[in-house]
Amino acid sequence: MPEELKRYNHLRYQENSSENDGFIDFLYENTESEAPEVNVDDAWMSLQNKIDAGKTKSNSWLRIAASIAVLVGVSLFVWKLATTPDQVNIASQDEKINVTFPDGSNGVLNTNSTFSFLEKFGSDRLVSFEGEAYFDIKKSEKPFIIQMGEVQVRVLGTAFNLVTSDSDVELIVERGLVAFEKDGEQTKVAAGLKAVYSKADNSVAITENSTANVATWIDGLLEFNDASFEDVVQDLESHFDVSFDVKNQNINACKVTVTFNKSSLQEVMETLESMLEVQLEKQEGKVVVSGQGC
Repeated sequence: MPEELKRYNHLRYQENSSENDGFIDFLYENTESEAPEVNVDDAWMSLQNKIDAGKTKSNSWLRIAASIAVLVGVSLFVWKLATTPDQVNIASQDEKINVTFPDGSNGVLNTNSTFSFLEKFGSDRLVSFEGEAYFDIKKSEKPFIIQMGEVQVRVLGTAFNLVTSDSDVELIVERGLVAFEKDGEQTKVAAGLKAVYSKADNSVAITENSTANVATWIDGLLEFNDASFEDVVQDLESHFDVSFDVKNQNINACKVTVTFNKSSLQEVMETLESMLEVQLEKQEGKVVVSGQGC
């Protein structure tokens, strides 16, 4: 700044002069520096680069934030998978399968049957089932529920054999108490009884299991002690999966005491023929029983 400007500024402000005292003119006349030349294109380019740099930083933070969100989402998904019990599906074809349920209860699947349940039971011990199986249920305060379409059986601790088909569900209770349940209505079945639930009319018929055979398909042991031939036929039909056609109804009243241990159907037929003086013959997929009987 020129000495004149310094001096003028000092003197004039010392005298409290007004804005119209010629100071602006004096300043313009005594200023040595000139305004710099500005290149508009260069200035605009510089400004644009700064704006782009700001956007880049912003986008980088957005990408980082998005990556973190994705990682959190994946972590939550993996955690959910890790804490969700797996579904266990077991199907038998031509063999019998022993199964231990998560609570320690046991089941034996007959051929062409299925179990489905969670790897870890929740508030209920729930098993979906089709076919034939023997259940030995460990006692617990939590109900053990076997679901078979619209109908289910509910137990706390018991042993029983269960067979499902397109038309009905057959239950034979070996020990304990079992309840058929549909739409909240229960029918209780005690040990030594046989119950058949009809899907057609939604009814349950309960009878005595007079032969005491429960799950003969497991060990192949059939025992009859003064059982009627009619009861024997029912067990044989279930065991060998074959139907009997008794031509003379008087034969059904004959009493039978015998034990079959892993015997074939042919061996059983020959034994009954000699015991009861009847004829048993396979015809078109069934066993025809004829003769006078006992």
